[in-house]
Amino acid sequence: MSERDVIIKGLMEGVDLLVAVAFVPTVAQEARERHALRPVSAALLGQAFAAAGVLTALQKGEGRVNLQLECDGVLRGLFVDAGGDGTMRGYVKNTLVEIELGEAFRWRGAFGNSGSLSVLRDIGHEYYRSSIDLQAFSLAGDLNRYFDLSDQVKTQVAIGVAGPPDEPLLKVAAVLVQALPTGDVKALEALGATLQGALDAALAHPAITGADALFERLFPGLKVTERTAAAFSCSCSKERMIEVLASLGKAQVQDIIDTAGSTSITCRFCATKHEISLVDLYALLERLNADALKN
Repeated sequence: MSERDVIIKGLMEGVDLLVAVAFVPTVAQEARERHALRPVSAALLGQAFAAAGVLTALQKGEGRVNLQLECDGVLRGLFVDAGGDGTMRGYVKNTLVEIELGEAFRWRGAFGNSGSLSVLRDIGHEYYRSSIDLQAFSLAGDLNRYFDLSDQVKTQVAIGVAGPPDEPLLKVAAVLVQALPTGDVKALEALGATLQGALDAALAHPAITGADALFERLFPGLKVTERTAAAFSCSCSKERMIEVLASLGKAQVQDIIDTAGSTSITCRFCATKHEISLVDLYALLERLNADALKN
C-alpha cells in the first residue's frame, strides 16, 4: 500500500458527525498510466476513486463498494470498485476525453445531457444497490443527491483534483461528513454548505501535500479514529481469465484452438494482458469434456 494514499476517519464529538477524508493521487496516477488516459478521463476517474474511498469509510470490515456512472456524453461512463482494505481498481469507458468547459459546467461536456449514478454497497454479505438520474452533472453534486434521495442518511460530500500543468493529479481527494443517528443535522448542514469551498482552498494551498495535513486543515484538532492505506490493486489473474473462456463453452474453446491456437484477454479494470497458450486451451478443453461426461 502507498504511504501517500490514505483514507482517514474521525468523529466530531458533541455533534456526533462521522468524517472521512480520502487522499488518493497515486491511485489516480497509476490508473491514468495503466489505461493511457487523456486529461479529463483521468480527472474524472480520479474523482471516482476519491469518492469511493470515503464511501468505504461507511462500510463495516472489508466490504466493498462499487461506484458506477453511465452517461450519454463522450465519457460514456466509469466504474470503480473499492474495498474497506484500501484496495481500488476502475476504468472509464472512453479513455480519450479532453473536453472541459467553463467552471460552472466544467464536466458537462464529458457527461452529456443524461445518465445515472449507481452505488452498490456490501453490507454484511448483503448487497444494497441504488441509482439516481444525473442532474448536477458533477460527481460530487450527484453523489450528494444520491445520499438525499436514496441513502436517506444526512450526508455531505466534496471532491477535488488539483495540481500544476505537468501533474494535474498531484492532489486527488474527497471528504465526507455524515450524521450518526444522534447527530446534529443543523451542524452538518452548516458544515456542508462550505465543505466544497473548504476542500478546494485546502487543495490549492502548497502546504497541503498529504492526507494528514488535509484532515487537520479541514477539521482542526479532530482526533483520527481510523486510517487505511489505499492502493490500486486488481484481483484479476490468468486463472480467472481461463474461467471466462470456460464460460463460453466447449465449441468456442475448440474454435479458438482451430483458428488461432492461442488467445489473450485484457482485464478491463487494470489493463493487464493475460496470455492463454495452446497448452492452456487444450487443458481447458479436456476439463470441459470431462465435466460434460460427469453430467
